[in-house]
Amino acid sequence: MTSMAAIAGVLGGSRAVGARPKTAADWQAVIEEGIPVGSAEALKRAIAVPDRELAALLGISEKTLSRGRAAGGRLDPVASDRLFRVARIGALAIGVFESEAAAADWLKRPQIGLGGRVPLELLTTDVGRDQVEKLLLRIEHGVYS
Repeated sequence: MTSMAAIAGVLGGSRAVGARPKTAADWQAVIEEGIPVGSAEALKRAIAVPDRELAALLGISEKTLSRGRAAGGRLDPVASDRLFRVARIGALAIGVFESEAAAADWLKRPQIGLGGRVPLELLTTDVGRDQVEKLLLRIEHGVYS
């Protein structure tokens, strides 16, 4: 399982997140308040995606992302929850593959264990996130996937 610290790290650390969430309850409070757009930028760098893909993963337009970036604002709770979902999988993938580059590559390629689907494309829903997480955990435990 991915640690809360690893998730915070993918989001730019406690300075970018604006808090030091250590538990699920802490993260719940951060998400409800809205995660800073700077954390989305940190995730974007960690998994090497363009603004178009990041905005799609967060369920917002590129314009909204750009305005939030310029204003140094926060994402709304729904986009923050989606950001947390993607960061959690990003942190898990980085842990499994032991590098940001390898994790980013894996997340962008069709995977047999996902029926030929691309992991990042599945992260727009919780059901898809669950499939990607289960596959990563099987890989981590050496189960052929």
